[in-house]
Amino acid sequence: MYDTANTIKTIGAAIRTRRKQIGMTQQDVAEIAGLQRQTISRVEAGNAAVAVATVAHVAAVVGLDLLVTPRYEHGHS
Repeated sequence: MYDTANTIKTIGAAIRTRRKQIGMTQQDVAEIAGLQRQTISRVEAGNAAVAVATVAHVAAVVGLDLLVTPRYEHGHS
């Protein structure tokens, strides 16, 4: 089952929640990801200036995948 996070803020919150669930600090994630702790903080805060590739990399470090799916608007399939 998938949880849906559809804004940069909710994606960041999901990453933060998962990090805490697995008992990691921002510094732990930063060291594994090869990033600065401040970058992890910006990812978790949903800072729109963070590259999508960075968000995906941090998500992977905490065991999450980013999944992009088609959005069907009303009247379109």
